[in-house]
Amino acid sequence: MSTKVIPDSEPDEFEAWLWAERVAIAESWGFEPEPGPETGDIVDPAADAIDRPPAVARFIGAQLHREQLLGQWEQAATEVARWQAVQARILAESLDLCLADGDSRPGTTLSVRSFAAELACAVRMSDRTVEQHMNDAQVLRDRFGATFGALRDGILPRAHAQVIADEGIRLSDDTGRAEYERIVLDLAAQLTTGRLRAVAKAVAEQLMATTLDDRHADARTRRRVHLRDVDDGMTELWALLPTALARGIEDRLTRFAHAVRDAEREAISDDAHLRSGVESKSQPESADPTGPDASPQANRTLDQLRVDAFCDLLLTGHASTAAIDRDGGARVDAIRGVVQITVPVQTLTEGTCPAAYLADRCPIDSESARRIAAAASIWHHVITDPLSGDVVAVHRRFPSEAQRRHLRARDEHCRFPGCRIPVWRCDVDHTVDHQHGGATSVCNLAHLCRRHHTMKHNTAWRVEQHEAGVLVWTSPLGRIYADRPSPTLRFMPTRA
Repeated sequence: MSTKVIPDSEPDEFEAWLWAERVAIAESWGFEPEPGPETGDIVDPAADAIDRPPAVARFIGAQLHREQLLGQWEQAATEVARWQAVQARILAESLDLCLADGDSRPGTTLSVRSFAAELACAVRMSDRTVEQHMNDAQVLRDRFGATFGALRDGILPRAHAQVIADEGIRLSDDTGRAEYERIVLDLAAQLTTGRLRAVAKAVAEQLMATTLDDRHADARTRRRVHLRDVDDGMTELWALLPTALARGIEDRLTRFAHAVRDAEREAISDDAHLRSGVESKSQPESADPTGPDASPQANRTLDQLRVDAFCDLLLTGHASTAAIDRDGGARVDAIRGVVQITVPVQTLTEGTCPAAYLADRCPIDSESARRIAAAASIWHHVITDPLSGDVVAVHRRFPSEAQRRHLRARDEHCRFPGCRIPVWRCDVDHTVDHQHGGATSVCNLAHLCRRHHTMKHNTAWRVEQHEAGVLVWTSPLGRIYADRPSPTLRFMPTRA
C-alpha cells in the first residue's frame, strides 16, 4: 500500500495540487457529460474561488444536480404520502356515511355500492376498486392508527401502510395489533414492500391467538378457482387451494413435463440413428424434429410442457395426447356446447305426447325433455299453426339468440361506466323494464353485471338508452355519465 505525501507548501499551492488530483480522478472515470440545462442551471458556490478545469466543473455540477433531484424526490414522496392519507380519510368517511345511512333503512350494501360508483365515475376508476379502497381505508384508520399516523405525517408510503394492514388484519385483539404495529413500524423505514411483507407476516404469525391448524381448517372453506383475461387472447386460471395440494400439483406437472421432454429427446435420438443408417434400412426415415418443418411441440420449454400437461389432464384425464392414443382414444368430454330443444307443452304435462326435438338434430325421450325443462331458466312461448306447423308469433320476455349475438358483439362487457366484466358473466337487462312496457329489442337491451344490474333496480341510479346503444347514467347526486359501446373496428387506417 503506497502513501502519498502532501507537499509542505503554501495554501494556494496545496489547493492547486488538490485540484490536480481531482482532475486526474475525474479524467480516469471518463466523465464527459453533454452540456445542457441539467448542468447549466447549477450554481457552484465555490466557482469563483478557484478556476477549475472544465471536466472537474462538469463533474461537480452534475453531482450537485443529482443531489438536488434526490432531495426533490424525497420531498415529493413525503407529499404524496400525505395526500394519500387525505384520500384514505375521505374514503373511510365515505364508508362511514354509507353505513350510517344503511342503519336507517335496509340495503346497506347497496348504499355503499351506489356511493362507490359515484366516487369512481368522478375520477374515472372502477367502482369495485373504489369500494375495496373504502374498506381498506376504514381498516387502516380504525385498526392501525399508528400506521395511519405515519402515513399522514409522510413518514410511511401508502404501499408500506397497506402491507402492514394486510398482514396484521388477522390479529383480532387490539393488544396484539398494537404490539404488531410497534415492532413492524420500527423496521418499515429500512425495508422495501416485498421484504416488509415477509417480516410483517412472520411477526403476525407469532402474535396470533389461534394455531395454524385451526386457521387452515377455516381457510380451506374459501378454496376457489378464478379466471382473469389478459392480453393477446390469453387467460390466467387461478386457484386458491391448500399449500400441500398446490405444491403437489406443481411437482406432478413438473414430473410429467420432464417425462414428456425425455420422451421427445429419445425420439429425436432414435430418429438420428435411423438417418445415419444404424437401424434397419427397411424402416422409413422420419422427418427431422428440429428442422424447419418440425412441429412446435418438439421445442417446448419446461413451463410450456407443464401447462400442456395441466390442460391435457383436466380436459382429457391424461397427461399427454400419446396416453390418450394408448388408451384407445377414450377421453372425458369436459367442454360441452349449449343444447337447444323444442318441447310441445303436452309433453311437459302428459306421458304420451309429441316428441321433443334437439334443435336441428333428432327427437329425445319425454322424460329427458321434462328434466331439462325443469332446470331451464329461459322459456320462449312459440305459437304455431296447428296444420302447417309454421311459427305464427313468439312472445318472449327474454331476447332471441340473434339479439344476444348482436348485444354480445356491441357491448363486449358490462355497460356501467368503467366496468369490464365480460358479457358472458352479465345479465341482459331491459333499460326500460319489461313489466313497464319496455320492448325486448336491441335498442332497449344492454349487458349489466349482476352487481350493477342490482344497483340499477334498487338505488337512485338511473339509465337511459340512446341511439347506437349509448347508455346515459344519472347518479344519485345528479351527475351524468355516458357509456358508449366499444368500437367495432380496432385498426389504424393506412396512409398512402
